[in-house]
Amino acid sequence: MCWACEEQDLMYRYELEMAVARGVIPEGFTAADFEAAGLPVPGKPQPSSSPVKAANPFVCDTPDNE
Repeated sequence: MCWACEEQDLMYRYELEMAVARGVIPEGFTAADFEAAGLPVPGKPQPSSSPVKAANPFVCDTPDNE
């Protein structure tokens, strides 16, 4: 890939990432653009791969060798 093409590809990726940060799909982009880049689609809820567990505040400080 030539330097100009690589620069254009990086700028395109940056624009997609900024759109994800803003949470809106800008004009000229589609949801497929984000999916092809492996990014979440802005405004579309993402499925959770694992449920979030609450932190356990209890910590046992006794030794296990009793």
